[in-house]
Amino acid sequence: MNRNKKGKNRKLFKKKSHSNNRLGCIIAIIVLIPILFGVYLYCQQINIQKNNEPQTDTSFQIPPGKDLETPVSLVPRQEQIIRHSGYTVSYNKDLKIPNWVSYELTREETKGKEKRGNRFIADPLVTGPIATNADYTRSGYDKGHMAPAADMKWSPEAMKESFYFSNMCPQHPQLNRRGWKNLEEKIRNWAIADSAIIIIGGPIIEKHPKTIGKNKVVVPQKFFKVVLSPFVKPMRAIGFLFNNEQAVEPLSSYAVTIDSIESLTNMDFFAPLPDEIENKIEADINYSLWPN
Repeated sequence: MNRNKKGKNRKLFKKKSHSNNRLGCIIAIIVLIPILFGVYLYCQQINIQKNNEPQTDTSFQIPPGKDLETPVSLVPRQEQIIRHSGYTVSYNKDLKIPNWVSYELTREETKGKEKRGNRFIADPLVTGPIATNADYTRSGYDKGHMAPAADMKWSPEAMKESFYFSNMCPQHPQLNRRGWKNLEEKIRNWAIADSAIIIIGGPIIEKHPKTIGKNKVVVPQKFFKVVLSPFVKPMRAIGFLFNNEQAVEPLSSYAVTIDSIESLTNMDFFAPLPDEIENKIEADINYSLWPN
């Protein structure tokens, strides 16, 4: 083959190579476009989910020597503060029921496997009279847990303590088994979603309460719970108020401000919080802000 023909063949081969390369690049771009677009959409979805999730705030520090679980009493009252492994109780020996019960529930604690106990017994740390099973027998009232047994599944000791009579109040059966139970279940969901929840609950005693049993255990007219989610941004808190009667309405209908419960109980909840935060969250009643 002469040199001119060889040169022409080389030029033709180069042109074909360049064409093939351009075609390959175009095909690669066409293939990559939907892949890259898919990656972009996936990243966008992840960002949306992260923005919708509660953000934990570990920067908040409770002042030394203070704790968010202990309310401040604004009036004198009979009480014995007892700290158990699963909850703290302010026990009133005159009423034979607690003034309040408080505890923190964490996400990990909701995963406990301890089986429910059913042995209601006297609190060995109580000094003074306390209710017995006989007081509740045929009274028409349930032994209503203030700190529920289902929140104490993380420890055999905590489960046992949850059945102390210092943690019980006479509750209408259709409150204890309906509205009160529904709120307890909802709070467990909030603990899972928000990493930790602080709960304070108890009875509200108005004038001339009735009593049950030989020990004259006082029957509350109302019950309250206040709930704080301290490690989310923004911090949230909400109160719930129930009459001691059948409670079958949606939980949102029992939601109230913590300020209103403070007025009824003469207690100051979450006092260690900075005033600007405490004032804001305790005036809020937006149930829709809480995880479903």
